[in-house]
Amino acid sequence: MTTISSKNRQRTFRAIVPVPAVLALLLMLLPAGRADAQEQAMSDLSNQDFISFVRTLRNPQMLSANAGQLPIPRGARCGLGISAEAVRRLPTMPPDQADELRKLLSLQRRDISVVSPSGRFRIHFDTTGYHSPALLDENFNRIPNTAYAYADSVARIFDEVYEVEIGQYGFDPPPFRAGETEYQITILEFLGNYYGQTLFNAPLPNGGTVRNTYATHMEIDNDFLRYDTRGIEGVRVTAAHEFHHMVQLGMYGFWDTDRWVHEMTSTFFEEAVYPEINDYFQYIGTFMRKTDLPMYAWSPDGYELVLWPIFLEYKYGNTLIREIWEGMRQVEPVTATRDAIRDHLPVGGDVASDFCSWTSQNYFTGYRAERKSPNMYDDAAQLASVDPTELELVAESARMTGTLLPLSAEYLRVYRGLDSLTFVVSNSDITSAISRSGAGVSYELEVRRSGYDESWISLSNGWAYRFTASQPNALCVALLEGGTAAMVERDAPFPNPFFPREHTRLQFPIPRSVEANRADLYLFSPSMEKVFASENMAIELDDMTGAHVAWDGRGEDGDFVSSGVYFYVLQYGGETVKGKIAVVKR
Repeated sequence: MTTISSKNRQRTFRAIVPVPAVLALLLMLLPAGRADAQEQAMSDLSNQDFISFVRTLRNPQMLSANAGQLPIPRGARCGLGISAEAVRRLPTMPPDQADELRKLLSLQRRDISVVSPSGRFRIHFDTTGYHSPALLDENFNRIPNTAYAYADSVARIFDEVYEVEIGQYGFDPPPFRAGETEYQITILEFLGNYYGQTLFNAPLPNGGTVRNTYATHMEIDNDFLRYDTRGIEGVRVTAAHEFHHMVQLGMYGFWDTDRWVHEMTSTFFEEAVYPEINDYFQYIGTFMRKTDLPMYAWSPDGYELVLWPIFLEYKYGNTLIREIWEGMRQVEPVTATRDAIRDHLPVGGDVASDFCSWTSQNYFTGYRAERKSPNMYDDAAQLASVDPTELELVAESARMTGTLLPLSAEYLRVYRGLDSLTFVVSNSDITSAISRSGAGVSYELEVRRSGYDESWISLSNGWAYRFTASQPNALCVALLEGGTAAMVERDAPFPNPFFPREHTRLQFPIPRSVEANRADLYLFSPSMEKVFASENMAIELDDMTGAHVAWDGRGEDGDFVSSGVYFYVLQYGGETVKGKIAVVKR
């Protein structure tokens, strides 16, 4: 027996520049390889030490003039964590310290500024000196006397970003700072540290959201010379990323304990606005190595989760991401995602099924991309690949066990010679994810070549498998590939029992071989009173569950039906299927 346990691989860190002795405490508290540990260390500093820390980070010349090293996670895109920590401290800081911190985070007006063609953005920059910007030549050398050209390019790029994120995706434009009618962008030398940062400190009054909203200003690098994506392309992806932070913070609220959703969405908009650049590739390898990390546990990062909104846009179109953020004005991110998918028009979906489909899709990247057609990722062949945990089938059976937290997945491969089966096991328990439950669900997956009965799922290569979990309906398992293995479909309604407050839809399976594309569904109480009827329903097809029609738990009066056992009649293509389901309201 092989037990699956969560992978614990370190992230790669980029050593940047020397720091002064005042940050020695921070550095001693920073375990290598953990961005969240860095955040914790920053929160453990005294107010004065935190101010000194911010002062150092805000002054690249001070950084470069001192001995020591400040580890920054490789690919750390923005300094959102600095403002987040400042916002946490400011309400309880002594007035003199609060004033000093606000001054450090205030807008840095430089020698000169230009306004974008639309009139929406004012770009501040120096024409000479340490912070002066420059275009790069084809060999990535700074081109002299191009400060104005760089600033003009920045201005045009922000106008492009605005037209996509506000004009095409329909997000509400962020508020201007008090007394201003332009968004303020400052160009500074960041020495290869943060690509840029969106800064804020004082919440806006009456935002109409459950979390505070903020008017913001932004800073970006002056040449993008020391980054994975250099020059003007670096400006483009940073503008798309940081401007959406301005949108999020200004109109939808700051979910400081769920920063993963902020970083995930901003990284998504890099690809949405500039799909040809692909800066996000740098994060996918980390994600593929840590698929067993729950989605909500990626904070303070979240760049690595960018494939989730890419998947959702492919399936539902470009309005769903905005609908999720509209929901986040009142509820936390996982709940908002569940509700937006359920209520999406013209046809809603089920977030648990979508999560299972997404984890299946994530297997078909890199060299496996061509094995799935159509592939939901345009860049699938260029993305890093997941590395399944492997176990050889010795004698007649192999057994793999593990435990999964909500919104996480494990990839498993059982092999014997050239024959193999590859599975993904996913925890799609949305209720536990919403409550941020720390309790994992254990499972067992056994594969046999012989000695199995009808309770096992048999495959056309002569093998069979059986999957069991400690909590019904919390986990889903999919057979991804395996030689001559047959496609597996559900043959009973799922989930059953159905919990209306936890599940969005109950699926009634229909064989894929059926030529009909419409079905009739009727539900009756034990006294044979009709509680629901829908004729000519569209038959849907899902990667995980196959063909089906779905019911949302509501009766003909539009309210959820009462707890109890119900009989169903399903008709399609001249066939009639009858059975029972249970509904549990709690």
